Amino acid sequence: MGGKIADKENKENNLKLILICTSIFVILIPFIQKDMLMNIFRYIKNIKIGAIISTLLLFFIPSLCMGCITPIITRLKINDLETAGKSTGRINAIATIGGITGTFLGGFVLIPNIGSSNILFVLTIILVLLIPLINFKIKEKSSIYVIAIIIVSLISLKIYADLNNTIGDEILDNKNGEYVSYDTEYGRVLIYNSKLNNENIRILNIDSGYESATFTDDNKVNELVFDYTKYYDLMFNANIEINNTLLIGGAGYSYPKYYISHFENKNMDVVEIDGGITEIAKKYFYLDKLLVDYDIQNNKRLNLITEDGRTYLNKNTKKYDAILNDAFSGNSPAKTLTTIENIKNVKKSLNKNGVYLTNIISSLDGEKSKFLKAEVNTLQHVFKNVYVIPCHDNNDVYSSQNNMVIATDDNLSFEHSFKLNIMENEIVITDEYCPIDTLIPKVWKK
Repeated sequence: MGGKIADKENKENNLKLILICTSIFVILIPFIQKDMLMNIFRYIKNIKIGAIISTLLLFFIPSLCMGCITPIITRLKINDLETAGKSTGRINAIATIGGITGTFLGGFVLIPNIGSSNILFVLTIILVLLIPLINFKIKEKSSIYVIAIIIVSLISLKIYADLNNTIGDEILDNKNGEYVSYDTEYGRVLIYNSKLNNENIRILNIDSGYESATFTDDNKVNELVFDYTKYYDLMFNANIEINNTLLIGGAGYSYPKYYISHFENKNMDVVEIDGGITEIAKKYFYLDKLLVDYDIQNNKRLNLITEDGRTYLNKNTKKYDAILNDAFSGNSPAKTLTTIENIKNVKKSLNKNGVYLTNIISSLDGEKSKFLKAEVNTLQHVFKNVYVIPCHDNNDVYSSQNNMVIATDDNLSFEHSFKLNIMENEIVITDEYCPIDTLIPKVWKK
């Protein structure tokens, strides 16, 4: 399409029109995305399909428009055949450098610091500022600048609104599809209030996956909302005293709050890869309150570490009585934490007879149990004993649920533990062979 437009007459006018159209379509995205996403996911329950449809609807037209810019500029720069190669090469080089720079700046700098919506507004500004650089006729200036002024005005209003929007601790009501959203370095975060068994809760949603929740009533902010998190207390069944615990995956810091507030003189290190999530937990999930109420600054009972869990274990020299893993990326487990190489590092970080507990969402048998069986088999290659305790229904072996998997060299006894039928040819998950993507979709399929 861009090539056909480039070969037409009035190339400068066509380029102007393309820039204006792109600006308009880009500026519309932040204003329509919430309603569009809410309506799409109201009817499409599959997250992946919904994400594909949403992406196409939001970005297809602006991407198509932007794809037309390079062919037109190339055609304008080619004056004769002798310099055609040089001009084309220079433009392609600039486009390549821009693509590489944009990839790194977008993912590592722009999204976590200014947010995806504001990136779109900045992009619109750039596109609008490019328009005067085009050699257009005087008589056409008025209409161009009217459109440009409208776009810039919308941008200014948006920036002003963002600067003066003080959300504080007020969370919007999810009944009307409203929420507080943030972009962090690693994902899109949604925070909203809801009800569970007629009790007020606040939910942390990361990349369309439920990651954590907290009660909002003052007397219950340190209590556990999700039943499966209570199963981490099974570590106290070990034949050693649990004093020092490591948790990989902080999210809303629900279990650290519970642990510090319910067990005196016990310490916990929490490794959370996303520092933005930790700040959100402080502001919206009462982590700051815990730090003050339990004088953490002085007693150091809770240590917050911003780092990748695997990286931390690779270099860790500290010994723990228990290590807990609740790290997820959306609805998928953190792959690097599932491999036998990492499990060996886990064992090195445990005291003798220490315990490792990991939350795995899976069925106990059938097609949806493949990942659970593979991970249990991997654990059995490192630890003497592996126990599977279903967190919901021990009788329904074919439905997905939270399962607490406990690995230790000690002989322990757990009520309702489940013996998995592990075949001799069962997968061992390694750094070189980690087929999680082929296992997880079936695990998560309802």
